[in-house]
Amino acid sequence: MKRDSVYDETAVAVPVSPFVGMSFGELLRTVLCGVGVGLVVAVGMFLLNKFIFGAVLCRPQSIAECAQAPTYAMIVAMVLGAIAGLLGLARMRMYRPLLVVLAATIALWGINSIVSGMVWYWAALAVMVIFGLAYGLFAWIARIRNFVMALVITIVVVVLVRFLLVG
Repeated sequence: MKRDSVYDETAVAVPVSPFVGMSFGELLRTVLCGVGVGLVVAVGMFLLNKFIFGAVLCRPQSIAECAQAPTYAMIVAMVLGAIAGLLGLARMRMYRPLLVVLAATIALWGINSIVSGMVWYWAALAVMVIFGLAYGLFAWIARIRNFVMALVITIVVVVLVRFLLVG
């Protein structure tokens, strides 16, 4: 019996989930990638502040700019961490890695003000944990198949996280 069309009358419509599947192992690897990014950011902020921006901006000739050294160190460290996070998530074949990295970076921008009063090892641990949680949260949200819906929910969560961190 030969058919003239591609359409199969016996085919049954299979419902498609509104979420892309993510196993617990994938979520755990994403959180660990975020912890690694947090380590890169924390160590980068410390080293850049101490050896580059602090050394350049805290000279006697430019003492007024010395207060900006941690901010500049945070900016460079966050950019380097975002690049590392994007490469890590893409290597793991994570769904929408750029959305996850951008959301986590924007949400945690200015994290140096939160950890500035801590001892360096507690600050590094706090940054690692916060980045791990952020990567896990935004990777979980990015699983939504409808990109517009995922983007809107991500923006709302980013605003909420920024409000919690700043306020």
